[in-house]
Amino acid sequence: MARSEFGAGIADYVVTPTDGTWAVAAGATVTFWDASDAGTQYTDLQDVSGTPMTSVRADEQGFLPRFFGPDGVTGMWADAGGSSRAWIEAHNLTTGTGSPTTSALAWFNVRDYGARGDGTADDAPAIQAAITAASTAGGGTLYIPVGLYMLSAALNWVSNVNAIGDGDRVSILQSTNPNLDCITGTDISGVTLQGLQLSGPGKGFGSGVRFTRYSAPSTPNITLRDVFVQSFGGDGVFCHQLAASTLHRVRVRTCGGVGIHLQAPADTVLGGASTALVGCSAEGNVTAGYWLDGMAYTSLTACAAMGSPIGYRLDTCNGVTLAGCGAEQCTTGLAVYGGKGATVQGFTTKASDGASVWLTNGAAGVVLVGVTEVSPGPGATACLRADAGTVATVLGLTAAKANTLNGTVNRLDPGDGSLVLAGRTVVPSGGTAARMGTATLVGGTVTVNTTAIAAASVVQLTIQTPGGTVGSVYVNARTPGTSFVIKSTSASDTSTVGWRIVDPA
Repeated sequence: MARSEFGAGIADYVVTPTDGTWAVAAGATVTFWDASDAGTQYTDLQDVSGTPMTSVRADEQGFLPRFFGPDGVTGMWADAGGSSRAWIEAHNLTTGTGSPTTSALAWFNVRDYGARGDGTADDAPAIQAAITAASTAGGGTLYIPVGLYMLSAALNWVSNVNAIGDGDRVSILQSTNPNLDCITGTDISGVTLQGLQLSGPGKGFGSGVRFTRYSAPSTPNITLRDVFVQSFGGDGVFCHQLAASTLHRVRVRTCGGVGIHLQAPADTVLGGASTALVGCSAEGNVTAGYWLDGMAYTSLTACAAMGSPIGYRLDTCNGVTLAGCGAEQCTTGLAVYGGKGATVQGFTTKASDGASVWLTNGAAGVVLVGVTEVSPGPGATACLRADAGTVATVLGLTAAKANTLNGTVNRLDPGDGSLVLAGRTVVPSGGTAARMGTATLVGGTVTVNTTAIAAASVVQLTIQTPGGTVGSVYVNARTPGTSFVIKSTSASDTSTVGWRIVDPA
């Protein structure tokens, strides 16, 4: 019988959940079993030369060397002496001498198709051959071991073919043609790219990943995980009509277009939807960090944007959420152009040189919670800019620059205990903790009882109705948490005085 080939990379570790990590110490001895606990040990193993052995020794990085398992066994439980075992799967069936055979196994090592990864040879034809082989087999996973793979042509991807490397710093696909994409595909679905670096030539208009829709309703079930994209002349990642997909820990750096660009024009059959971006980073991209155009029901969580004209642009999107995201050294941290139902929670901008958050083009139903502006740049114009025709609700805004609110902004907790509704300020004026009200002077003085008064409170006074000999009113004394005294310079002043308490930030 043919033997199964294991080892030669972390791609063999299959852990549940898929984001889990199972690693062993350098030089650890690993045995293999038929069960996750107890069970029977497999002892019929062979090294690459065919020499029998009963265990495998990890290399200096904790990875397993290439070896052959027992006849007919395509998966085993690996035990490194810890508290749990990890399931590993074979990536080739072999004759026992290292020659790959036609098999039902879904692993396709690009080295077996001629890829060298030496930083010199053009590996595009070999990797494309591996993609074709996986597609012909009905789908599968390309294994891209450690190496620098030079690509003179774009890799044309197909549905149900995945790619996994040994890490986004060591399995590198290097595009050499400035006007071609690195990985491209049309009307594809069911694709995962993981543990890879895609590097461009630093010019032209090619993108790192470019998935487009032509006749299919959408581009569904796409996953990018632990992928690093840099130095392309176009977008780092461009996906058209993306749906039911995830971008997890994707880092895009110094691209000439947008870092991550998700586009779903309104005239298409099905708008892009149900996509999650988690722990992504866009750094120094020329056009924008993130641009979502027409997306719906999409979330960005713990994402970062740095050094772009716009950190995040939401263009005619519906139901898009940002949670725990931030923008640093961007002219505009977040721009919401039209659309409905954008929710932003825990968003921080630092060193913005324009408006930290800009709402425009009729954006409606925008909810901003816990937005914080830190150290705006010298060209900063506003913390929150809401243009005419926009509608937003704001809670807990911490602004360093003044706001420019020409839209309808319902603002809760602007810092003095008041409420701003559609441009009108409403301040608590009744009860024992009133923050505003009126009081009538008697003999030029009056005591106002309110628990809202503090030692550092600023009390604003205006004469509402003059009476007697009118003088100038001022706060004469205060008892924090109890009361304050209004006094006039005229002892015969009987005016009614309006007062408001404002506490400093």
